[in-house]
Amino acid sequence: MLHANNTNPVKQSDDMGTLDEIAEVAKYQAGYVATYQLEVSRQMFSHHETKGRLERVIPGIYRSAAFPISEQEEHIVAYLWSREKGVISHQTALSLHDLSDILPKATDITVPDDEALPPQEPPPRTRVHRGRIPEEDRQWHHIVPITTVARTLRDLAVGGIHPDLLRQALEEARRRHLVDDELEWKIIRDLMTRREER
Repeated sequence: MLHANNTNPVKQSDDMGTLDEIAEVAKYQAGYVATYQLEVSRQMFSHHETKGRLERVIPGIYRSAAFPISEQEEHIVAYLWSREKGVISHQTALSLHDLSDILPKATDITVPDDEALPPQEPPPRTRVHRGRIPEEDRQWHHIVPITTVARTLRDLAVGGIHPDLLRQALEEARRRHLVDDELEWKIIRDLMTRREER
C-alpha cells in the first residue's frame, strides 16, 4: 500500500524542479531572485517561502535560504526592483567608489526617464532618480551596475550633496588619478552655477 505522502509524486517533482530553476538564477545574484525573471508562479514562490527555502525581501523579490544576507542587499534589491534597468548612483555610488566618508541614508538608483517605473513601490530606504545613463557612464560593482567616478561626481555637482563633501570627493579622486583637469573644471563650474541659483 502507498503511503499518503507518496500519492502525488508528480507534484513533488514539480516542487523541486521549480526550486532548481530558482536556484540557477539566484546563484548568479548572491542568492536573490525576482519573480519576473522566471516562468514560475507566484504561488510556487510562496510555497517555497512557507517551506523555509526562500525568504521574501520585498513583494516579488526573494532570497534563497541557502545564501547568507548580502552586505549589498539593499543595492541588489533596488536593482532587481528596477527590472535591471536602473543604475546605482549619486551618494551610494560615491560611497562604493570609496571617495568620501559619507554614509548614505538610502540607496540611490537612477532609472531611465523614458520608461515607466515598476508598478511596485520602491524598496524601503531607496531614493529613485530619473535620467539617462549611457554605457560609458556605468560600470559593474560586483553584481550591480553603478555610475562611473566621472558620472557620479557630475551628478552630485548638480545636486544631492553638500559642496564641501563634493570637494573632498573631488580631491580624493584627483589624488587617485581618477579625474582629469577638464572634468575637474566642469564639476567646479557646475558647483558655482548651483551656488548662484540659490
